[in-house]
Amino acid sequence: MVKTKKLIPIEIDDLVRVGRDNDGGYILPKSIINICDGLLSYGINKDWSFEKDFLKENPKVIIHCYDHTLNLFSVLFFSLKSIFLTIIHALLIDKIRLFKSFNSIYTIIDYFIFFKKNVTHFKNRIWDSNIENSKTVEDSLSKIISSNTKNIFVKMDIETAEYKVVDSLFQIKERIVGMAIEFHKLDKYSKEFNRIIELALNNFYIVHIHGNNYAKTFMNTNFPTTVEITFIRKKFIKFPVTSSKKNYPINGLDQPNRASRPDYQLNF
Repeated sequence: MVKTKKLIPIEIDDLVRVGRDNDGGYILPKSIINICDGLLSYGINKDWSFEKDFLKENPKVIIHCYDHTLNLFSVLFFSLKSIFLTIIHALLIDKIRLFKSFNSIYTIIDYFIFFKKNVTHFKNRIWDSNIENSKTVEDSLSKIISSNTKNIFVKMDIETAEYKVVDSLFQIKERIVGMAIEFHKLDKYSKEFNRIIELALNNFYIVHIHGNNYAKTFMNTNFPTTVEITFIRKKFIKFPVTSSKKNYPINGLDQPNRASRPDYQLNF
């Protein structure tokens, strides 16, 4: 069972949304973005809106993205499929989906515009070994540290592989200033999740949590089985720490991942 009491965020005032509306956006302190000189992003699929917003706020940051499912063919197919969906949604007068599918047509162009200079896409899977086309967290950290980065933020959305690799992030002393991690299938991985949270809380505070409404909830508690959690290293919190009194989701910041369904209310 998930130890929800451990997940109550601390009170913090400068939270901002980074990334697109609905699925793909994360909440983190604005002050932390400005501290970072490196961003490691594990799992981007066809959406790098988080990375674009991060770079817009801090143009000097070096960004390394890892996703083995993203390549020229997949991006081209996605853009072509979006043309077809735009026509369908226009015929159905579905304005919300029409807007999203129309914008997605330009994904292949945006890929070549965004991934250049200090923004690199590595076509590798993040895993706990170097089998096949895989890189470890240690590999990726060594790569970005070789670019003289000292304060690195990590975004992770890798579909349950987080339970295999996230421990490595706690072994890199002082380099990781914060993390936004999506934890999947808590109903299946509750033991692993609880252990990771206990380990994280030794050096990090939880500053935000949001339930992904694409996932189901626990029947007895209605707590979501997939959650997005933002951690900040304790040394960067320069004020007295108190438990947050906010309601989650936070009005004006959080958005349902699936726009057609209401967001999950979190009860700790």
